[in-house]
Amino acid sequence: QKMAGHGIASHNQELENLKTVLQKQEKKLFLKGDNWYLVENVWFDKLRKYVKEDGNKLYHPGPVNNESLFKDDGSDIRDNLRESPLISISKYTKEARHSERYHYYLVPEDAWILLVNMFGIFVGQEPIKRVVVEYTEHKYSSQMHYKVEVYYMQFEMAMHTNLEDIKEKKFSQSDTLGQLQNVMKEEFNISDGEIIRFWKKNESNSWDIISMIDCTDTLHHSRLLNRQLIVIEIKNPDGTWPTKWNMDKRSSVYDSSVGAAKNVTQRANTSRLNQIVNQLENIQTFQSRIETMRKDMKEKHKNENEAFERDCVTKIKQKKELEKERQGLSLPATFSSTPKCPVCLEMMAPPTRIYNCPNGHLVCGACKPRLTICTICRKEYMGRATAMEQMLRDLFKTQ
Repeated sequence: QKMAGHGIASHNQELENLKTVLQKQEKKLFLKGDNWYLVENVWFDKLRKYVKEDGNKLYHPGPVNNESLFKDDGSDIRDNLRESPLISISKYTKEARHSERYHYYLVPEDAWILLVNMFGIFVGQEPIKRVVVEYTEHKYSSQMHYKVEVYYMQFEMAMHTNLEDIKEKKFSQSDTLGQLQNVMKEEFNISDGEIIRFWKKNESNSWDIISMIDCTDTLHHSRLLNRQLIVIEIKNPDGTWPTKWNMDKRSSVYDSSVGAAKNVTQRANTSRLNQIVNQLENIQTFQSRIETMRKDMKEKHKNENEAFERDCVTKIKQKKELEKERQGLSLPATFSSTPKCPVCLEMMAPPTRIYNCPNGHLVCGACKPRLTICTICRKEYMGRATAMEQMLRDLFKTQ
C-alpha cells in the first residue's frame, strides 16, 4: 500500500510539473538560438484531454507521434504545414476543435524533454527540432523580429561548366550570402584563389547576377527564392569570363570561333551589365530608405500638422468675425483721412502699431513681420512711427 501510495504521489507530481511547464509555454517569448519542437496537433489535443481529466489512464495519449507531419518516405516534413494557435493546456472544449484545420503545435525545449520523459516517442521517429532566428522587415530596419524557422530555404546549385550536375542544399534565412558562397565553393572544390561570380535563374528563364558587394546580407534580404537554381562561374585565366552561354538548355558552351573584336564587345557588355545590376540594386536600396524615412517623418510630424491645421482654422474664423464686427461699427469722420497700409490696404487707425522707413513710408504692425524692406522705396524699415501713432490718437480723441 505504501508503494502504491508513493506511485500515485509520483504520478500526481509529474502531472503537476507537466501543467506548470506547458502553462509557461503559453507565455514564453521567442529568443534567438532557442530550440522549439513541432508536435502533431491530434496528439497534443489528446494530451490536453489527459491533463484536463487529471491523468486518467483512459485518456493516456501514448508516445509522442508526429507521423502525419512527415512525407510518405519520411525524408522531411510535409510542405504547407500550418501552426495551430495555442489554447491553454487546461482547456478541452469545442474551442479546441479548430485544430483540425491546423497541423502542429510548437513547444519549447524544456517542455519537449518533459513530454518525451513522460510519454516516450513513437518508434523510428526523429524529433522535429527548429531554431528561433531573428530578422528585420527590410535591410535597413533596426527593429528585430523573432520566429521559429519551420521551413528552410533549399537551393539547386551547379557549376557553369555542367548545369546537369545539380546539388541541393538547405539554408536558414538568417544565413548570409557569404555562407552561401563558402558552401558552394566547398561543394564544387573551388580554391580561395579563384575569382568567381554567381548567377540566379528566374522563373521567366532569364538570368541575373547575384550581387556579393555585402556578403553579410542575409538570405532573407537577398531576394533569392526557394528552390532557385544558383550557378557559380569561374573567371578564365586570361581575365575574361566565359563568353557564351546557353542557360535555357542547362548546358554551357564556350565559343572558341569568335574573333577578338567580338570577345572585346562581349567583355564590355558583361562589364556594363554588372554596372547596371549594381546601380539598380543601389537605387532600390535608396528607394527603400526614402520610403522608411518618409513614413518616420510623417509619424513624427503628424501631431504638429494637426495642431497647425486647427490653429489655421481658428485664425480664419476669428478674422471673419472681426471683419464682420468692424463693418457694423460706425466710423468717425476722420477715418477717411487715416493713412492706409500699402500692403493690406487697411486703415491704420488706433490702436494699430505703425512702422516707417527712412523716407517716411508707413506700414502696419500686422504686415511688418512679413517684410524686410519698404515696398515703395526698398529701404529697410527704421522702427515705430510713434509720432504718427500719437497724432492719430489725438485726432480720434477730438471726434
